[in-house]
Amino acid sequence: MKASCKLCLKESELEYSHIIPEYFYKMMYDENHRFMEISLESEKLVKFYQKGAREYLLCKDCENKFSKYERYVSQFFYHKELQGIEHDSRSFVFQGLDYTFMKLFQLSILWRAAVTKLKLFSDVKLGPHSEKLRMMLLNENPGNYYEYGCLQFAVIIDKDKLTDGLIMPPALFRVEGYRICRFTFGGVIWIYLISNHNNLFRWKDFFLLENGNLTIFTKFFEDIKYLMDFGKVLVKEEKLKKYIDE
Repeated sequence: MKASCKLCLKESELEYSHIIPEYFYKMMYDENHRFMEISLESEKLVKFYQKGAREYLLCKDCENKFSKYERYVSQFFYHKELQGIEHDSRSFVFQGLDYTFMKLFQLSILWRAAVTKLKLFSDVKLGPHSEKLRMMLLNENPGNYYEYGCLQFAVIIDKDKLTDGLIMPPALFRVEGYRICRFTFGGVIWIYLISNHNNLFRWKDFFLLENGNLTIFTKFFEDIKYLMDFGKVLVKEEKLKKYIDE
């Protein structure tokens, strides 16, 4: 498909780009390589897909640029033997991360969600911040650690197991005068601050820091209200099974 790339704005053949990388969907697939989407609005609650949410969005060069960050984060989450981890009962601190790659990955998710037309991400409206993010990504500039900083919470269920088989639509809201965009994927809640005064945020030192330190807090599934509310839908097995078996 030939059109203007959302990142570099050049006319080009566009790639069928993921908004959230495909590897975050892998743990959701069944034996037929399908994952299940559950709608809380539609009469037909269950739909099956074989690939994560995608759109013709980026040219090949820009897609490859984002792929660099995605490969790095994939290693971080799933393959690499992590070094320098300090932890207590409430958090992990990862040390020695590549600040530029990790931060640009974080920014790329937020920006892609803001510019896509896919309904799943329709709540992500960032106004002039979308253009600022585009320029940061285009120039591979991760910015200061507090610019569009992201707090991360690992969602724990069943002792130390991550709730990694769940991707939920992002939500935009305000907390203490800050615009917040919340994503849920990869067993992690990603809380972005979208504000021009993030440098005043009292928990900014828990963002990814320029020295490569990243704090990820741990929270139990049952202590997170919006996940528990969604869980109440999942346990209605008879209603879901009706649609799954059709």
